[in-house]
Amino acid sequence: MKSQNHISEPDFEHALGNILDNIQPQERKCRWASKSPYCDDSFSITNEDIKFYQKLRVPPPTLCPSCRRMRRLGFALMLRFYKQPCVAPGHKESVISTVSTGTQLKVYDWDYYHTYEWEPLSYGIDHNKNNSLFDAIYNLRRKVPQPAIVRDPSNIDSEYTINGRNLKHGYFVSGGWNSEWVYYSVTVNDVRDCMDCYFTRNATFCYESTFSRNLNDSDFLYFSNDCYSCRLMYDSKNCHDCFGCVNLRNKSYCFFNEQLTKEQYEKKLASINLGRRDELIQMQERFWKLVKSLPVRAVRNEKVNNVIGNYIIEARNCFQSYVAEKSDNLRFADTTIGNKDSMDYAVSGGSELLYETVAVGSQCSNVKFSFGSKFVTDSEFVINCRNISNCFACIGLENQSYCIFNKKYTPEEYATNVDRIKTVMLTRGEYGEFFPFKFSPYAYNDSFAQIVFPLSQKEVEDLDGNWNDEADNNPIPQSQEILEIKDIPADIQEVKDDILEKALRCQISGRPFRIVAYELELYRRKGLPLPTIHPNERIKRRYTLANPYRLYDTFCANCSIATKSMYDPSEGFITYCEKCYQAEIV
Repeated sequence: MKSQNHISEPDFEHALGNILDNIQPQERKCRWASKSPYCDDSFSITNEDIKFYQKLRVPPPTLCPSCRRMRRLGFALMLRFYKQPCVAPGHKESVISTVSTGTQLKVYDWDYYHTYEWEPLSYGIDHNKNNSLFDAIYNLRRKVPQPAIVRDPSNIDSEYTINGRNLKHGYFVSGGWNSEWVYYSVTVNDVRDCMDCYFTRNATFCYESTFSRNLNDSDFLYFSNDCYSCRLMYDSKNCHDCFGCVNLRNKSYCFFNEQLTKEQYEKKLASINLGRRDELIQMQERFWKLVKSLPVRAVRNEKVNNVIGNYIIEARNCFQSYVAEKSDNLRFADTTIGNKDSMDYAVSGGSELLYETVAVGSQCSNVKFSFGSKFVTDSEFVINCRNISNCFACIGLENQSYCIFNKKYTPEEYATNVDRIKTVMLTRGEYGEFFPFKFSPYAYNDSFAQIVFPLSQKEVEDLDGNWNDEADNNPIPQSQEILEIKDIPADIQEVKDDILEKALRCQISGRPFRIVAYELELYRRKGLPLPTIHPNERIKRRYTLANPYRLYDTFCANCSIATKSMYDPSEGFITYCEKCYQAEIV
């Protein structure tokens, strides 16, 4: 994975050296201070930051950490599917697509895009040094085809899914790995017969689990591991046959943290009908009241050394990083496994020396300002590329090297041109920034940025981003009956098969949604009522609950020490620092 054949850039290195050799720790004003309500306003450039800039050979940023994270998350799709016209030669059909309407991109269906019967190099252009690089690459972006969807060919019967690998019978899934019969879920590994899950591993026959693993026949589990036959569990480990419990370890037959005999527990459960919506809601309200009455871990890191962040596992030297595993020496990194020596990126694995990238991974090295690419080395400003090296400002290339704006050069020509372009960019203040929002194939309100950093349409447009009308792009036929909340059967036993021919009105967004056959079957097997909330809203709710990309300053409720917490202090949780939590609970 080590970088090979890195070209010489003498003029650029001289100009960059004048910046980095003399830089000192300082406070900077964020360029978006007047545009973003989440802006930190001013931000620090620290000695540790400077070490990364020198290692990665980039100038310091002009945006604060929050604005940089918001910009990257605008390139991370929440889960939204459209029907788009395929514009490939000879094609007239509509295809399933994640590309938001209004992005002005040319959409090719997934299969045709990867035949490469079209030639990415045919779009090659010369770069006019008087033009902005971002203007030039945006014009190229609008010409080079964009795949309608990003899906691994190993996935079977999983049309409405993105990413992942070896997924079978998936529906409305992002990042399903080695899994089967999974619906409405995000980032799941080795799961079977599961629905409405988020960051779940090794689970069978489960409904709504969040950041949990090693589960069987369990529902509504949050931050809980090694549990079976459990319902409504929070931060519990190695439990079976428990209901409505918080902070349990190695327990069975507990009901809202009260120890019962097996006979008492079974009698208690027999008196509860979770298949009735009102009864389920009542139990959920009682459960969350218990959660807020007991200590919770401020952050959820395991086997770490020198880290600041959340959901960091088996890692060290990670600063302001979130959902990171088996990684080392990261700063401002989100959702990663097996990376090192990288800064300001999101969604990656098995790579090193990344800077300002999104969805760039799988043995990548020395890649900057890039999106949606794999197996890339020594390249910058690339989009939708695969197995390339020494490429600059390229889109859609595969198995190529020494290309600029999709045009092939000799290694010597490439080195001369890249040195010239980067030097001019640095002088103008263009070099060092990730793509603007308008480069994303997703509208801002279709991306995870809208969950973590919600903005109004005007605020998005002021930041040069795309916005989609919330109206569903795949409308329910006018002839199809839409059930309002009051008309949706309150008990799963009252639901007839004709529900599959109707639509339900979401109580949050007002958007109609359908129930599909496997989904109905699972609700019946589980004895759970039909949902009254659109799948997208359910995904948002789980994501907000997990709060994976933000920490708050607070104090331990036990020892009063200042600490970072995943919980907003205004929400009323009793937050314990790790030391106090381990002492009291574990």
